[in-house]
Amino acid sequence: MRRHLWIAIFIPCIVLAAPPAPMPAPAAAAPAAHAGLDEQLPLDPAIVSGRLANGLRYFIRANSRPAKRAEVWLAVNAGSVLEDDDQRGIAHFVEHMAFDGSRHFPKRQLVHYLESIGMRFGPDINASTGFDRTLYTLKVPTDRPEIVEQAFQILEDWAGAIDFDPAELERERGVVIEEWRLGRGAMARMQDQQLPILLKGSRYAERLPIGKREVLEHASRETLLRFYHDWYRPDLMAVVAVGDFDKEKIERLVRAHFAGLEQPAKARPRPSYPVPDHGETLYAIATDPEATSASVGVDVKLGPRPESSVADFRRERVEGLYYSMLNDRLAELGRKPDPPFLFAFAGSGRVVHSTDMSIATAEVSENGIARGLDAMLSELERVRRHGFTAGELERAKRKLLRSYEQRYAERDKRESPQLAGQLAARYLDERPAPEVGFELALVRQFLPGIELSEVNRLAADWNAERNRVIEVSAPRKKDLTPPSEAELAAVFASVAKRDIAPWVDRAREGPLVAAAPVAGKVVSESRIEELGLTEWRLSNGVRVVLKPTDFKNDEVVLSGFAPGGLSLVPDAQFTSARLASQLAREQGVGEFDRTALSKALAGKLAGVGLSLGEFEQGVGGGASPLDLDTMFQLAYLSLTAPRRDPEAARSFLAKEEAALKNRLARPEAVFSDKLTEVLSQNHPRERPLTVESLREVDPEVAYRVLRDRFADAGQFIFFLVGSFKPERVRGEVETWLGGLPAHGRKESWRDVGVRPPAGVQRFAVTKGLEPKSLVRIVFTGDAKYNRENLHDIGALGNALRIRLREILREDLGAVYAVSAGGGLDYRPREQYQFAISFGCAPEKVDALVGAVFAEIAAIQKEGVAAPVLQKVKEAERREREVALRENRFWVGVLASYYRSGWDPRGILRFDEMVERVTSERMRDLARQYLQPGRYVLGVLLPEAAPAARPGR
Repeated sequence: MRRHLWIAIFIPCIVLAAPPAPMPAPAAAAPAAHAGLDEQLPLDPAIVSGRLANGLRYFIRANSRPAKRAEVWLAVNAGSVLEDDDQRGIAHFVEHMAFDGSRHFPKRQLVHYLESIGMRFGPDINASTGFDRTLYTLKVPTDRPEIVEQAFQILEDWAGAIDFDPAELERERGVVIEEWRLGRGAMARMQDQQLPILLKGSRYAERLPIGKREVLEHASRETLLRFYHDWYRPDLMAVVAVGDFDKEKIERLVRAHFAGLEQPAKARPRPSYPVPDHGETLYAIATDPEATSASVGVDVKLGPRPESSVADFRRERVEGLYYSMLNDRLAELGRKPDPPFLFAFAGSGRVVHSTDMSIATAEVSENGIARGLDAMLSELERVRRHGFTAGELERAKRKLLRSYEQRYAERDKRESPQLAGQLAARYLDERPAPEVGFELALVRQFLPGIELSEVNRLAADWNAERNRVIEVSAPRKKDLTPPSEAELAAVFASVAKRDIAPWVDRAREGPLVAAAPVAGKVVSESRIEELGLTEWRLSNGVRVVLKPTDFKNDEVVLSGFAPGGLSLVPDAQFTSARLASQLAREQGVGEFDRTALSKALAGKLAGVGLSLGEFEQGVGGGASPLDLDTMFQLAYLSLTAPRRDPEAARSFLAKEEAALKNRLARPEAVFSDKLTEVLSQNHPRERPLTVESLREVDPEVAYRVLRDRFADAGQFIFFLVGSFKPERVRGEVETWLGGLPAHGRKESWRDVGVRPPAGVQRFAVTKGLEPKSLVRIVFTGDAKYNRENLHDIGALGNALRIRLREILREDLGAVYAVSAGGGLDYRPREQYQFAISFGCAPEKVDALVGAVFAEIAAIQKEGVAAPVLQKVKEAERREREVALRENRFWVGVLASYYRSGWDPRGILRFDEMVERVTSERMRDLARQYLQPGRYVLGVLLPEAAPAARPGR
């Protein structure tokens, strides 16, 4: 289905998220379909849906992933676009007040109750406000019926019984303002310039959900109540419940809790606000002195398009093929030497409720806006004139079909949050929610009949002036002037007149590995029955730890490491070596450059990457069981045959330089660099990468370092977790891991001398235009490294985070969020680090730092109060309950235990570590890890505020 593109327009990098974890499926079991185009997409029969007499909708689905959990959500068809002029930001303010007191949960009892049952504020208890909707989300355990009952009581209170207690309102006003403050910066200021042009003439242009500070500061209780009473009503709400439960019982709970909500006698009409058409191209050019990058985009408004019919489904698949092929071309261009852009991306989706949009956007060098636009438009024009090739379409079809086969194979292992989001979109965006087997059948029905000519016609949309907006964002500098509207228009004219040759689709044929290596053998086998582990030692010394699971039907995760890493690299090679794994990724493997490799893997779901860390070199990846052989071949090639590709290396370094050029315009980057400098005592290996140091990088040196670090696999330990049988993968393991070279090296990591400072270090960085500060307090020192202490420092962080949230946010209303946590390591020495971070108003820094240290002193004197300790323990138990059914958890925890030399059976004794934590132990841990005479305190202050030396 289409994605919501609002974030994508203003933060282009977000739409370039990594592809889903590889989990494809055998396709044989899916049903066939021969649906007519006029038919409506049917609702998945597993979903129970209905409408109460008062108009409230509900959607219920039983689902066992994760076990003993349920997602219980309230969707409100009302957001910031409905605010009156004196309510700018009130929709979001109301959302905050829902957590600050209601009929059955007065004051702040709601969050405290949910934490007492093991749920975490943020990950499990949250809400969001948009232009057109407000969404409240709860995750709750289902192994106790009274908890499920309370979850629906919470939703009922949110729907009609929020208190708006005056004292709580004033306190929460500060929190909302701090959220506004936290979001300010270069991107927000440029959005302020561009939004009125992008959504010109619409109410959306002046109704950002975060609102206006002056309204937030002075809005009365009556103003919030007016919005709440106008728009929180049953005909504008839906309840979504997905989880490990009896859906008939849940439906009874919905009726019991929501049938009594009354529709107002004179309900205010819920309007829809259009984004007006415009015949000419509009230009939204924005600059900012703190911007770190430049971008250019072409946006074409399409108006809302239906998604309800089989014909709509087919249209979206055709569009998906178009954008898949176009993005592959843009990615290939971005790998050229001296690339025209850092990256480029095209897509379509919903921007606001009344408008869809096609976008093509590129991040470029600061002086490369016109060049980047020219390159992007040239590709759009190339497709319009010459179309795509048959090979491109065939690969795109393979990828699309495989993605639906993957979803079908995992149909009984999908996660409840994903399904709840689908059902919320069903209500809020009128998106369909058919059964995945039906969708796969439709894809199989339609794919063979989708011809190149049909896909190619979509390229014409970019050529029209109507409803087109050109967006430009750039740093504001004395020696830099972004292109004018006339200059941008000239790029369009130039491309239209230019001769553009057809695309040459270069694909490499043949196997990934020309000849398999001489296979090794499993020379010993051991078992740990309690964990379902098998360990093989191969003839080349490689160890392989296998854990078959049934958590996912089509997921296998691979991870491996060996000691050494960058610590063994000489100082003279370090600058090049730190980028070795990134350079390797860009250059490909064996005979396949990155573009050829991508094409060769079309329709397969397997991937592998190398890492070169401070103390070890590693490999990680994953695959479908169907593509395990491909994954193992990729692992073998990555370790033994990283590719030399000077052009790809130059392209990567050029893009890195462009990305780094304005990095220090961002206040947070300057602050982070200073903190690293202080914590490492300015150690050369901890210095941030700069344009100057990047120019010292030699790709040939990086290549040699990489080859050396992975030249001997004899000390590698690999972990394989997921849907496989050991006997099924034995041959592949012996061939591709047993065939890795081993020469008898015996290596360990090296202490390169990085040490934190002793005593107390304080610093302030004065930079930034917005009235906001960041505070970071970092405690360091020596500590015994063992599994009990590692757990306990995490528990201390959880306890302190709860207390600091209660004090700084709930009591003082002075922060939006606060983090606290620490960890232990044994490399290069047994030591700990514990950090506390928050953002706030500059004038409140000293008071809040004082409050933090006062709470630390209280814990050091009295320990942790029983209610907080119980919350910490229950959250740990509940989190572990879910984690034990996750493949990636097992890969991570097994690697940690094997790396540390601990008995893996200790993984199953987690509850023992939880139980041994007492208030007195928290007191002792606080005394050990939070010493008042050993920490670094850093403060970021805005330029408008007087610089001050931070202190307590």
